[in-house]
Amino acid sequence: MVSLYTSFFFVYSIYAVVNPFLQVMLRNLGYSYDVVGALLSLFEVAGIIGPLLLARQVDKHGNMKGFVLLCTLLSAMGMVILMTSVNLVMTIIGSVILAFFLRSLLPILDSYANNLFNGDSQKYTLLRSFGTFGFVFFSLVFAATKRPDLTSNRDIGTYELLASAIFFLLVLTWKSEPKPKHESCLLLSDATGPWCDKAFVVGLVIIALNRISMSSVTSFFSLYLAEELKINAISLMNAIGAGSEFFAMILAGFLIQRKKVLPVQLLMISSVAMTVRLLIYALFPSYGGVLAAQLLHSLCYGFFHPAAIYFVARRVKRSHRTLGMSMYVSLGTGLPAVLGSILGGVVVQNHGYRVLFAGYSLFAVASLVLCVVFYRLMTTPAIEKI
Repeated sequence: MVSLYTSFFFVYSIYAVVNPFLQVMLRNLGYSYDVVGALLSLFEVAGIIGPLLLARQVDKHGNMKGFVLLCTLLSAMGMVILMTSVNLVMTIIGSVILAFFLRSLLPILDSYANNLFNGDSQKYTLLRSFGTFGFVFFSLVFAATKRPDLTSNRDIGTYELLASAIFFLLVLTWKSEPKPKHESCLLLSDATGPWCDKAFVVGLVIIALNRISMSSVTSFFSLYLAEELKINAISLMNAIGAGSEFFAMILAGFLIQRKKVLPVQLLMISSVAMTVRLLIYALFPSYGGVLAAQLLHSLCYGFFHPAAIYFVARRVKRSHRTLGMSMYVSLGTGLPAVLGSILGGVVVQNHGYRVLFAGYSLFAVASLVLCVVFYRLMTTPAIEKI
């Protein structure tokens, strides 16, 4: 169990490098905003395809540990290509390989954890909070040491490779993936019936709209800080945002497991918080405004992610759980990031960051509206009992 907790800690240390600094690496290569937006979109496309292609293989053949090790090795290879890139072709190849396999890690890890804990959201969120702690810890270390060197792609990539190596060694100590404790836990359909229900489809749309609004932050927040506000504290601000989600995520897991709140209700809270957060970026472009907006990440993601994971685990059969988690990662978060990055690059190039954030708040509003309209469907009995 210790190895699993430390694995979550270090896998998110990889993301502490890739998430905030990938866009910086692309800018270091001399690409314009439009090209950066297009490359980030390509990164997200590969991040959509990877989990979907690997998910059914994991569900059919098991061996989650083997797939995690493979994805870790190949994602590291993608980073090596990217950090040594000398032309656009190398940049594209490195970005695609990195995204394809790095994004495939998380749904496998989430499926493994949900199977291990038999869907207990409180235990899962405690485990997942170690991932948040890892992200925050390394972000603070980067901020305190002023590392990595933002002008050197090789320096940035080296930190990602080091985190990947430690994670790889930890995964080697995993035990075999857990098997179901009983033959079937289906409530509504047998093994030959649909593997998901209607609420799952509607829920993915709700999640996707929420994540389109978030894509303005994930794709352009670092550049907004550096270029619009002249704030050289990318790691610190990302650490503040991620740190704020720590206790919110644990609280969300506790409330869901105790049946004090429904996943759709947490998704609604997340959409409201996301709307407010983006409007703060747009209307209060200052250090204080950014700080306040980053603290809202506690609700935007700390409430959102446990609700989404629990929702997926209940709305798809266990036999297809990795596929369900991959669809959440790919179609619920990856595809919105693609659309958001493409549109966002054009908006920033022509209208600036304030218009970007204000406009993207409308997607969060749309997500909230769908939650209200389909509230009854989202609260119907689930296909899977966990």
